[in-house]
Formats: sequence, C-alpha cells, structure tokens
Amino acid sequence: MNSQTFSDIFVRCARPVAALFAGIFLISAVRAQPVAGGTDNRYLLVFDTSSAMKGRVPATQNAVERLFLSMMNGQLQPGDTIGVWAFDRKLRAGDVPLQHWMPQNAATIASGITNFVKRQRYSRSARFNVVMPEINNLVQNSQRLTLLIFCDGSDEITGTPFDDAINSILSQNKNALRKTDQTFIVVLRTQFGQYIGYTVNSSAIGVNFPTFPPLSPPPQPVVPVESKKPVPQSAVTTQPLVIIGTNVSTNLIPLAPPKTVIPGPPPAKVESNPPPPAESLSSPTNAVPPPAAKAQTNILVPPEDNGGLSRNGALAIGAALLVTAGVLVVFVFYHSRKTGRGSLITRSMKKD
Repeated sequence: MNSQTFSDIFVRCARPVAALFAGIFLISAVRAQPVAGGTDNRYLLVFDTSSAMKGRVPATQNAVERLFLSMMNGQLQPGDTIGVWAFDRKLRAGDVPLQHWMPQNAATIASGITNFVKRQRYSRSARFNVVMPEINNLVQNSQRLTLLIFCDGSDEITGTPFDDAINSILSQNKNALRKTDQTFIVVLRTQFGQYIGYTVNSSAIGVNFPTFPPLSPPPQPVVPVESKKPVPQSAVTTQPLVIIGTNVSTNLIPLAPPKTVIPGPPPAKVESNPPPPAESLSSPTNAVPPPAAKAQTNILVPPEDNGGLSRNGALAIGAALLVTAGVLVVFVFYHSRKTGRGSLITRSMKKD
C-alpha cells in the first residue's frame, strides 16, 4: 500500500517537472536561433489539388511534417511568416491564416497544414496559369520569399526564368513518381523581386533549398563634403630690403670697422658691388690678400678720441676767454671814466 502510494506521488510530481524542463529547453532553443536582422523572410506553401494528387495526400502530409520538424532544414527563423495556398482551376488563398514561425509551435503549425491538405477536394485538373500571376505579385513585394509547390507534374510551370529547366525535369520523372504515389516539391527562391534559384525534389527523398545570396549592406548616410580649407603655406624668410641712396640691394650690409673720419667734404659715393669672394681653403697661403671692401653704409662713423683738443674743449676755452675779455673791458671803461672826472676839490680848483 505504501509502495503504491509512493508510486502515485512520484508519477504526479514527475509530470510537472518534465514539463518544466521541456519549457526551459524550448526557451533556450528559441533564444539560440539567429535573428533575421530585420529582413522580411516569407514562406509560401502552394498545393495542387487536382484529381491526380488524391492518392498522394499521405506522402504530401509526411513531407510537410518533416519540413517543419526540421525547421526547413534549419532555415526558418523566429518571426518568419508562413502562408498556405491551394489551386486547381482557381486559386484558394486565405483559407489558412498567415502564421509567424516560433519553434515551440512547430507541431501545431504542421498539424494545421496537414489537416488543410486532407480536407481538400481532389476532383479537377490543376492549371498553373491561375496561380503564377499572384505568386509573381507576391515576389515583387517581398524581400525574401521561399516558394514550395506540391504538384504531380502534369501541368507546366510558367512565369519564372527557370520554366524550361523545371518543366523538363517534371516531364522526365512524373511517371515514376505517379507509380510510387510520391509528389514533386518545386522550390523557388526570390530576393528583392528577383528569382535567384530553384530545385525540383521528391517527397520520398527530401528537400534541398537554393542558397540566398548575401544581402547588400545598407546604404551609408551621405556625409556633406566639407569645403577644403586652404593649406597654410610655410613662412618664407627673406632677407630685409636695404635702401642705400638710390641703389637698392637685398644683401645684408656688413658692419663697418671703426675708424677715424675727418669731418669735411661729403662722404664719397658708396660702392654697391659686393666684396670679392674669399679664397678657397686650397689656395696658397702666400697669396696677397685683396684690399678690404668698403663699407656699404651712408652713416658717418664718429671719430675716435686721438688724444688732442676736441672741438667742445676749444669752444669752452674760447667762451671763457670772451667772458674774461668782456669783464676787462667793463673794468677799464669804468676806471677810465672815474679817473677823467677827478675829485671835487680838483674840479673846484680848476674852476678858479
């Protein structure tokens, strides 16, 4: 009794634990899926419901289940849309609502599509010309579209760049597939409104998908071109312009050696010719040195002190002599005048 009770308790506890671990596994699987990066990926399953497809319903259902359990060979991404159409002499679109792929809903999505296939009436012949115009409209409005057509190969596909190649394969293999009650699965892929590849497969073997070309990178924002700033020119150092009288030269004036200049006549005209070049180091040392070049300047050099009486000294002495002479003249004049007049007694005797 106790063992049976323990067994019942274990079974009741094991079920929620198993469900919990399954949920954790599915959540981790969903997070591990690569993100589509904002690209619109669409999958459309189109089923031929002609009378020739009635005996192939089980093979078609098995192929659908394998595709979704394998996530289209690992190419389905979370958020990808899945649509389902059917056709014979007319198109039936919208009987199955558009679905968004999530890995945890794989069994539900596959079951809904297989039940749709089973419910169809297979009584007429199918014509691709009723479905291909609508498919091409969808192609023009899809970034990436994967089209899976389940058919018996009796009618020719039109409206794709691969019509001849696809119809040739269908014609060569349709009898073999009819004998085994297998169905053709034609896969077409488009990108940005252009068909980029196809494969023709059998439900008995499996499905290969054409490879999408890599998406071109998004256009870069246009950066306004800045006006080119003028490149600053390096400063060029030039020798100063020296003006001597009316002659203009850009050669620097050498410093004049100090010498005595006697004031008198105006300075001689300055030679503007440059001094002769110096002798090279290899010239003989006993060569007569050239005469010293004249200084190119119009500034008079003040004379050196040669030890004689300067002009300022002479002027000072002359001024002192003049002052002395003036004093003497005044003294003499005053003395002579005093002597000429005489005293008062003298003047009175002269009057008597």
